[in-house]
Amino acid sequence: MSPEVLQAIATGCLAVSGGFLVIILARRQKLSFRYTAGWLVLLSLTAFSGVLIPVTRPLAESLSTTPGVLVSGTAILILVVICIQLSVSISGLQKQVQKLAEEVAIHNVETQIQNAAQELK
Repeated sequence: MSPEVLQAIATGCLAVSGGFLVIILARRQKLSFRYTAGWLVLLSLTAFSGVLIPVTRPLAESLSTTPGVLVSGTAILILVVICIQLSVSISGLQKQVQKLAEEVAIHNVETQIQNAAQELK
C-alpha cells in the first residue's frame, strides 16, 4: 500500500474513534446538540479527507493551492466556527451568572432590611 492510502486509513480510523467519543459524550449529556453536530461534521470531514483530496483537486488548482491545503482549511474553518459559538455561549452564561448574583445580593439586602424592621417592632 502506498503511504497516502495508509495515511488515509489511519486518519479515518482516528476520526471514527473520535466520532464514537463525541456520541458517547452526547448520550451522557456532557455535550450539547450543536457542539455534537459541529464535532461530528469536523470528524466526518477528517474521516473522508483521504477521499476528498482527489475530489477537491480541480477547485484547489483553480485557487492555486493544493487539495490538502483546501481540505485542511475547511477543517480549520469548522473549528473556528465551533470556537466562536463556544465564546458566544460562554459570554451569555457569564451575563446570566452576573445578573443572578446581582439579584441574589439585592434579595439578601431586602431580607436583612425586613429582618431589621421586624426586630424594631
